[in-house]
Amino acid sequence: MTLFEKGRVCVVNKGSDAGKTVVVKEKIDEHFVVIVGDKVKERRINIKHLTPTAKTVKEIPQAKKAIKKEKAKK
Repeated sequence: MTLFEKGRVCVVNKGSDAGKTVVVKEKIDEHFVVIVGDKVKERRINIKHLTPTAKTVKEIPQAKKAIKKEKAKK
């Protein structure tokens, strides 16, 4: 079990999204994960740019594009 497993809530340290809270959606390898957040687009990020919190979530939030596609199908 790693610190950056699926569902881990993290805070972004660097870049334009610094200070925003995100959730790890998928682990790519030992250095990169895919994140998703409320005001953050879904993307790959280096774990060096994340600070993990003690919180985890069971349901991963979806990216806004995925939500729009699902609504369009209905």
